[in-house]
Amino acid sequence: MLKNMNEHTIEDVADLGSKLRRRRKELGLTLEAVAKEAGVTTGFISQVERKITSPSLASLTAMADALGAHIADFFDPPPKPEETSRAKMREIYASPGGGFDFERLSTSFDGSTLNGLLVHHPPGFVIAEMVHEGEEFYYVIKGALTMTVDGVRTVLGAGDSIHFDSMRPHSVQNETGETVTVLVVNTMDLFGEDREEGPPHG
Repeated sequence: MLKNMNEHTIEDVADLGSKLRRRRKELGLTLEAVAKEAGVTTGFISQVERKITSPSLASLTAMADALGAHIADFFDPPPKPEETSRAKMREIYASPGGGFDFERLSTSFDGSTLNGLLVHHPPGFVIAEMVHEGEEFYYVIKGALTMTVDGVRTVLGAGDSIHFDSMRPHSVQNETGETVTVLVVNTMDLFGEDREEGPPHG
């Protein structure tokens, strides 16, 4: 059962598309330029800006990078947890765009590279195909999740896992009628804690 979500998170979810579009316009960048730099499609960027679809944390991080910004500029990320994460004490947060919920498992420290999340994908939710630096590991705890990596479609059931190079085109979909709970570990800095301000890429 999901816990109450942070009020600021809900407010930021509602305004995500507008914030992204405003930042892109301020920089004079086209949808095509942002999509190419972020490793996603132009149509995906357009749908996120128009609040038709919700980005994953990884795709929003990549979009923020392409816009020379931090992911924290576009939504209120969860606070850094303690080294030990207790199930009864964890909050469940709305994702950017409100498409799914997640629990932050990992902390961060100098030199840390892993980010661990429990992700709750509702029925029909899709993470559009993208590519980005790093690597990803998915372990299905409950339900069944469809992963497509390099065009190869794999259905993962409870207890199944997949580990791949994130530079390979990949997408995620919950094709079932129930919420799927997945442990996701990747090497992207999903919450902008190790990032520095800089100009847009390219």
